[in-house]
Amino acid sequence: MATFLSPGPTRPSTATQEPEKEFNICLVGSGGVGTIAAVVLEKSGRARVTVVLRSSYEVVNEKGFDIESVDHGDLMGWKPSRATFAPRPTHPTPLPTGAATPMESPRERYDFVVLCTKQLPDKYSLATMVSPLIYPGLTSIVLIQNGIFIHVPFTTLFPSNVTMSAVSMIGSFTEGPNKIKQIGPDILQIGAHYHPGVADTVSAERTQTFIDMYSSGGAKSCILAPDMMLARYAKLLWNAPYNCLCALMQMTVGEIQRSGAREKLVEPMMREIVALAKADGTVLTEDLVQEMLWRSPETSMYRPSMLLDREQGRPIEIEVILGDAIRKGKELGVEAKVLESVYELLCLVRWRTENLV
Repeated sequence: MATFLSPGPTRPSTATQEPEKEFNICLVGSGGVGTIAAVVLEKSGRARVTVVLRSSYEVVNEKGFDIESVDHGDLMGWKPSRATFAPRPTHPTPLPTGAATPMESPRERYDFVVLCTKQLPDKYSLATMVSPLIYPGLTSIVLIQNGIFIHVPFTTLFPSNVTMSAVSMIGSFTEGPNKIKQIGPDILQIGAHYHPGVADTVSAERTQTFIDMYSSGGAKSCILAPDMMLARYAKLLWNAPYNCLCALMQMTVGEIQRSGAREKLVEPMMREIVALAKADGTVLTEDLVQEMLWRSPETSMYRPSMLLDREQGRPIEIEVILGDAIRKGKELGVEAKVLESVYELLCLVRWRTENLV
């Protein structure tokens, strides 16, 4: 089974230098969102956090992260309890968690695995790649990621494990390999994805445990989302039009608002998402539509994640933000012509990015 979590060098654990922590956590995806999440979990005093790094491993291992944060102040040279290196996703050697290797202690088992990576199902299966980190019946999976049906591969592949996801409204991004700038407060809604393999009471208890831990680590807000699909559809209501149109046209959110696209493209896209959600059993109110339509001012200089990814030549999250929604609409008989047009144009952007001469 191919995974990107193969044995690699690690910074020595600090577990022998400090009191035993209540939870052993592995965090994959230490970019703008993930690094702040690692800070919060460490600051709770309840977690020993292992952060999985790729290209930034050497500089972070040597110098730590330099963080400017509206929630936590300036943290120069900050390091988690432990950092480990993972090669690119095509690397064939798995990390046999639970068994001894030269880089891993025996029976290294994680209470929570927190995933803050990009969701790129057109490139690889994230659930398969992180499988060495998931101990059946023990490890709870936390998805702090974009997308609408991102939990399905995890509840399918790990039926005896709790899976929860978080809708994040943070403004945080990287500047160089080890610099993080958080300009917007860390606001999370977290909810369980209930499934037959785990008792609902267990899913609810583990989700509340994570919320309590995250809240105690200095996040601006971390609350329970009783209906996680409602929370995800609500975020998609903003994310699908603004994130995608900004990436497509290489414009800020404010430019989209001023250009006339709010009326001609943004609102029609939102209306299609409302219709899709309704057919899928979730009601998005008119008040919510109006809030999402007008919450970003025309002066906004905000550059959403897909725009930043396009500018830096990184893969963009087309499938989990638009593709999955469109496919669900077709399954349910819901037309989404504007969403489909934007999706096809972004597919051209993706092709061009991947085929630059």
